[in-house]
Amino acid sequence: MEPAEFDATLGGKEHLPYSVNSLKFATARSVEIAAMTESILYPSKTKLIFQCLPVHMRRRVMSHNAKRLPRKLREGHLEQLKKSGLPPKQKRPTRRYRRRPENMLLEYNRRKQRNVWLETHIWHAKRFHMIERWGHRIAYAPCDKAFRACYRATSAHCLIQDISYYTPVSITGPENYIKEMFSSISSCCCGLSICAKAYIDGKREGFIHLYNKNSYPLGYIGKASFIWVNSKMEKSLWLFIHPSQIKQVESLLSDLLDTISPSECFEIPAKKKKIINKLAENIQIKVLPGAYNRFRLIGPKSHAVLTKSLKCIETIDQINHNKWISTIDKRSLYLKEKHCYWQNINNVMSPSQLPPRILVSLIVRDPRLSRPSKRTKAVNTSSVENVQHLIDLPPFLSISPIWDNKIHQILKNERLSNTEFIKHVTKTRLIPGELNINDPALQSIPVVLIQRPGSQNSNKKKIGYGCGWDIIVPSGYGLIFWHTFIMFGARSGGLRETENLAFEMGECYLPPDSKSGIEEEKLKSTELRERYFRLPPSKRINYRKLAVITPFTCPWNILLKDWSNKTSNEFFILRDRKLLSVIQDCMQEKKQLPEIDSSDICLVPIYLKMVKKGNIKQNAIICLPHEKDFLTLPNEPYCEDPNEKIRKEKRKAHLCELKSVKRRNKKSKVKNGTKVLSIKNKNSEPSEYMKQMRELWLPTNIETCRNSCSREVMGFLCQAAFSFSESCGCGVGYLAYNALDTLLKKNINQVLVRNVSSRYYRLANINVIKDQ
Repeated sequence: MEPAEFDATLGGKEHLPYSVNSLKFATARSVEIAAMTESILYPSKTKLIFQCLPVHMRRRVMSHNAKRLPRKLREGHLEQLKKSGLPPKQKRPTRRYRRRPENMLLEYNRRKQRNVWLETHIWHAKRFHMIERWGHRIAYAPCDKAFRACYRATSAHCLIQDISYYTPVSITGPENYIKEMFSSISSCCCGLSICAKAYIDGKREGFIHLYNKNSYPLGYIGKASFIWVNSKMEKSLWLFIHPSQIKQVESLLSDLLDTISPSECFEIPAKKKKIINKLAENIQIKVLPGAYNRFRLIGPKSHAVLTKSLKCIETIDQINHNKWISTIDKRSLYLKEKHCYWQNINNVMSPSQLPPRILVSLIVRDPRLSRPSKRTKAVNTSSVENVQHLIDLPPFLSISPIWDNKIHQILKNERLSNTEFIKHVTKTRLIPGELNINDPALQSIPVVLIQRPGSQNSNKKKIGYGCGWDIIVPSGYGLIFWHTFIMFGARSGGLRETENLAFEMGECYLPPDSKSGIEEEKLKSTELRERYFRLPPSKRINYRKLAVITPFTCPWNILLKDWSNKTSNEFFILRDRKLLSVIQDCMQEKKQLPEIDSSDICLVPIYLKMVKKGNIKQNAIICLPHEKDFLTLPNEPYCEDPNEKIRKEKRKAHLCELKSVKRRNKKSKVKNGTKVLSIKNKNSEPSEYMKQMRELWLPTNIETCRNSCSREVMGFLCQAAFSFSESCGCGVGYLAYNALDTLLKKNINQVLVRNVSSRYYRLANINVIKDQ
C-alpha cells in the first residue's frame, strides 16, 4: 500500500514552506475575489430576503408576517412585498379595542351609511335574522323556532313589532285645499275620503288608497294611514307611508303642488282654478324620516302591557320642571281629563272592546320607572263589564304636543342614558327599592296610542283577531319603551310575522298591481328560481311534466290576455267596496256578475278556504272545475317534456368539452409549464351554457297560460299556507273578472286548486275580500 500524500510532519512526503508570499496568493485567487466583489455590488439573484435565511431560521408565515424575520431584515422584506404588489396585511385590532364604546360608535355610523338602522337595531341584530329591504335594515324572523309562538301571541297574548320604517309625511294647509289635492289621487269608491266626518276632527286614524293623478283605477301606489292634527292656527294631515312607496308618494305630492299649464287651466272652471293655483302657496309638505318611533302591539293582552308600562301624568305640577313644557300652551294638555279616561279603560280585557281606530294622546313618565325587576306577563286582574260609557270620546283626547317638532330636540338633549339613569336613581332614592316617580331630573314623554280593531270577518274564529294598539314615541326614546314592553311579556316579531298576520286576516301585504308589489314579487321569484337551479338536475322538479309554466311567478298580464281581448300591459285590482259586495252576493246566489268598465284588465281579490283536507302553498293555480269533478277530484295527467332530449344532448356535449379542456391543460402543463384557461365561468353570473340550460328547464317566453293544464286556469294565489285561525289550508289570491263570470254562468261557486309541485286538485270555497 502506497504512503499517503500528507505533510512530512504527519508521516507524508510533502514538505510545506515555512512562509507564504501574500502577493502570489492574492494573484492566484484574483478571479474568485473579483466574482465575489461583483456579486456583492451588483446582486442578480431572484430570491427574496426571507428565502436567503438559513434553513433552521425559515418559517412558512414569513411571506406575510414580517415579525417572523430578524429585525434588521424586516424593512427590506416589506419593501419587497410592496414592489410585488402584495401589501402586507394589517393585523386586525383586538376585540378589547374594537369593543370600546367610541370605536363601536364609529363602526356603527360607518355601517349605517348603506342602510337605515332603526333605534332597536342592535337589540334585534342579536336575536333576529336581519335583511336589507326598502333601504332599511329590518328584522325578518327570530332566531329561535317561534313561528307558532308568534301566532299564539297574536291570538291570546301580545306580539310587538317595530314598524318605525314607515315614513311620516306632514301636509299643512287649509282643509279645502288638502281635500282638492287628494281628490285627484284617491277615490271615494274605495272607502271613506280623507276629509270624512269620522276623521276630520282628528279623533280616529283613517286609511286611504293612493293612485297616480287622475288615473283611477289604474296607477295604484299603495295604502297609507293618516291622522288629522288640529291646532288653533292651522290644520295638518300626517300620512304614514310604507318605505317601498315613499319615493312615488313624494314625487306625486310635489307634482300636485306645481302650477298647471295654461292649456289645462283654460278648461277648468273658475272656482276650481282659483283653488288649484293657490295649492303651492298655501300647502307645505314635509317628509320626516326617523322623526318618530312606531311600535305595533297585537293581541288581547296588548292593552294590559300598555297599562302596566305607561304611567299617565295627572297634574301639571308633576311636569313643570320639564323644559319642553315652556314651548307649548299648558292648558291644551288636559292632563286630568286624559288621566281619568286612561284609568277608566285600564281594566278593559281586550282592545277590541274600545271604539275602532281611536287616538289616545298621553303624557307618561319615563317607562324605566315602571319596569319590573324580571320579565313577567302583564295581566288585567279585573274586567269592565259595561263599556258603553267609553264609546263617547272626549273632544280633547287626541290633542298631543308630540306633533310639534320643536320639542323633539329638547327631549333628546334632556334624556338620561341608562348609565346616567341608574346612577341618578341609586343616588337619589331614599329607601332601597323605591323610586321617586316625581323626580325632576326625569323627563315626561308625550305619546299617542292608536287602537286597531283587528279582523271584522263574520267567522267567529277571526272576529277581533289582530286587534291591538299602535304607539307613536318621539325619536330617541324607542329603545327605552321597547325594553319596558318586552319586560312585561310582549313577544317580539319581525317582517315575517307582519306578512303572516296579513295572511291570517285575509289581506295581501303588497298587492301585485302596485310598483312595490311587482318589485317584491320579482325579488321572491328570483330567490326561488336561484334555489331551484342550485339543486342537481336529478333533484329538480320537472314542472313541464306537471303542466306548470310559471312555478315561481304569477303572470297576471298573460292570464287577463287569455280571458279577454286585452292588448295593454296594465291591469288593476278591484277595490270598489259596493261592487265587491255585489260580487259576493252573486257568488252566494250563483248569479251572473254585473257588467263593468275595463273588465278585461280587472282582477278580483279572493280568499280561498279548502273544503276538505289538503294544504296549499304560494303560487298555487286556481282552475275552473268541470261538473264531474265534484264527484271525484281529478289528477293532472303527466305531460311530455319537449326539451328533455335536448338537455341531455347538450349536457353530454358539455361534459365532452370539459374533458378535452382538461386533457389540453394537462399536456400544456407538462410541455411549457403554463395552463390553458378553463371554459368554466368563475363570475357570479351564469355562463352561456347555464343560461341555455335554464331556458330549457323553465322557458321565459310564455304566450299563454289559460289552457296549460287539463283544467282552465282562472287565477293564482299570492299567499297560501295552513291557517291557524281557520284550522285548514287557506290562501289569498286574485281571479280574472271574466273567469269568475264564466264560473258563475255554469252555476258553480267553488274552484279547483293545485300546488305547482303536485298533480292533485283540491276543492276550495271562495270569499271576496272587501276590506283591503
